[in-house]
Amino acid sequence: MSTIVLPLTLLGIATGIAIAQAPSRTRAIAFIVFAALCSIVATLPPAAASERAAVACWIAIAACAAAIHWVRAPRHLALALALAGASGACAGALAAAAGVRPELRVLPPALAVLLLAAWCLRHGARVAVQVVASWLIAVVLLVASVHDLHVTPGDQPDHLQ
Repeated sequence: MSTIVLPLTLLGIATGIAIAQAPSRTRAIAFIVFAALCSIVATLPPAAASERAAVACWIAIAACAAAIHWVRAPRHLALALALAGASGACAGALAAAAGVRPELRVLPPALAVLLLAAWCLRHGARVAVQVVASWLIAVVLLVASVHDLHVTPGDQPDHLQ
């Protein structure tokens, strides 16, 4: 369970950033789509491979974080809904594979960051939001590069512990 907390939280943060630059009505619709898909997909039977859900979650984090760098992208309703829907489905799938409910792990960070990022964008602090988005992309790249490293004997716990 603890292995899914980080990707779910980061996915909520990235989704909040992605839909923050949309107009307020589009922002509200996209957040509702995100929350609904997250809850609906989490009730489905767990996937056979949680590894695929985790990879999809990391890809969704990178896509949502990259959207803030494309100045006009999420202003369109279709793109904001696509990002929110994909993120909600990924969060729900990862939570279903782990056997937990995602609402408390994804929705509070998403809503908090959505409100904060929208305020920053309205008041001319776009660079601050882009820095956070770039940090999320760097975390995704780090996870992707470390994931396939071979385990060395010093990385595993000692058998005497």
